Amino acid sequence: MRPLAGRATRQRGLGLVEVLVAMAIGLVLLGAVGYLFVGSKQMNTTQSDLLRMQESARNAMDVMGRALRQAGYRLNVNRPLYDDALGGLDGGDGADGAPLPDTLVVRHDPAWSVDAAGLNPLLGHENDCEGEPVTSDNLPDPVTGAVPANPNLVQYSFSVIDAKLVCHADPAAGLEGGAVVAENIENMQLTYGIGDGNELITKYTATPSALELTRVAAVRVSLLVRGPSPHQAIGGQSLAYNGATLVKNDGYLRRVYTSTFTVRNQMRWK
Repeated sequence: MRPLAGRATRQRGLGLVEVLVAMAIGLVLLGAVGYLFVGSKQMNTTQSDLLRMQESARNAMDVMGRALRQAGYRLNVNRPLYDDALGGLDGGDGADGAPLPDTLVVRHDPAWSVDAAGLNPLLGHENDCEGEPVTSDNLPDPVTGAVPANPNLVQYSFSVIDAKLVCHADPAAGLEGGAVVAENIENMQLTYGIGDGNELITKYTATPSALELTRVAAVRVSLLVRGPSPHQAIGGQSLAYNGATLVKNDGYLRRVYTSTFTVRNQMRWK
């Protein structure tokens, strides 16, 4: 069969201009999708960093708070208060005026327990922060029955080392060893609430005297926590911390977390 005259079909492809327009539209759409993806990833990373910072602060505060609430605990409540239940070191200020990390030392008798025969209810036994057992040495005198003071104290020495909150069982241990309490802790500042012996706090100070340390009724702990991921703080970050303004331009998120803990064994004294 012959085609009808004048009905010849003609086929056309896309012109160059149409191809360029289609490519431009595709690139715009691709860029928009990429922008949304990068923004979503950035938001997820930021949220993850904030959660990890809160977790680090919570872990640190839980461990330090538990130790501070036990500070000065005595197996024999008839013994005088310990003079060295609390100690530490004020870090002072660095060359740039920013505060350097403080150190906190907490001491108390090991927790109540009994011996294998259940005969010595004053015998204390507890593991320190490095997992080593500490057993009290204050059994009653076999002749007089008097209960001496316990010389074997549980000790916690908290310090910031290499952006970690570390606990040493020996305050003189230095930088080696210790148990890591929390990661990404850049600084720790301590303020001590001095009590009047009648459950009232008369003042807060960062540098208590030796006598004031025996009358500390509360400790305020302020931690500077850094996020684990870089490039999250766009344009730097300015923080008010311990009376100083810290300006950080390294791209890490930072937050300040503060809690106050009662030293209940030193709230009352005469």
